[in-house]
Amino acid sequence: MRRLLARALIATLVALLAAACSSVTRVAYDNAPFAAAWMVDDWFDLHDGQRDWVKERLARLHGWHRASEMPAYERLLAETAARAARGLSADDARQVHREMRALWLRLVRRAIPDMADFLLQLHPEQVVFLARKFDEDNERTVRESVRGTPQDRLERRQKRYLERIEDWTGRLAPAQRDVVRARVAAMGDLTDEWLGDRRFRQSETIALLRSKPTRAQLEAGLTRLLVDSGSWRRPEYVAKMKARDEQVFAMVADLDATLTAEQRGKLHRRLAGYAADAAYLAVAN
Repeated sequence: MRRLLARALIATLVALLAAACSSVTRVAYDNAPFAAAWMVDDWFDLHDGQRDWVKERLARLHGWHRASEMPAYERLLAETAARAARGLSADDARQVHREMRALWLRLVRRAIPDMADFLLQLHPEQVVFLARKFDEDNERTVRESVRGTPQDRLERRQKRYLERIEDWTGRLAPAQRDVVRARVAAMGDLTDEWLGDRRFRQSETIALLRSKPTRAQLEAGLTRLLVDSGSWRRPEYVAKMKARDEQVFAMVADLDATLTAEQRGKLHRRLAGYAADAAYLAVAN
């Protein structure tokens, strides 16, 4: 459920960082409610006026996000750009992660009442449809995650990290790429734990919907599943995720120490450009 809601109701957040240039970023953000409504339809097979209802609520959430949250993104991106210009430490990376997490949770909390109102409208066959979509998506994810040998899977993870980093810094030198590969190899593979966590959240979501809850019960259940994950998540998995995050922060610091002036300049310009986009989007109609 969290993945679905992230794709749909949190699309406004993702749009800001997903595009490669200012014009695309702004168009993507402005059209996020439409894209999100399409995603909700894909997962729930909307009907009986539900599409219009979802579009209206997503537009309302988008308006709130533009007015209330986009200035916070501008500040965070501008501050991160300034940090990048002088050099990023593990503490800097940790702080940015903490602030992004806080913005994420604030958006989720804001969306939960509308989520509850929407889920109360579902027909029994739509709950069945959602459960089937969960199963199909999980099957595809498992097939992809187990494809190849353990070394093949490690190399795919390393490739993903390298592609994401080079999108911000430009092409890394061989020694820099070795830093990333070594750090990713040391992180270990959390795929099995992640899949188990995901299946639990999905099964709890379906059970909640089939229990015929009141609105208050739905809000409480969604808050538990999407915000208060520490109340149900396995401590061993939490510890592994925290350890992985710390390894990522250390990798950022290690790699930052090797950046050339050209790479640092590109990183700074990219972040500053997104900060300018956020400033524009905060006031655009």
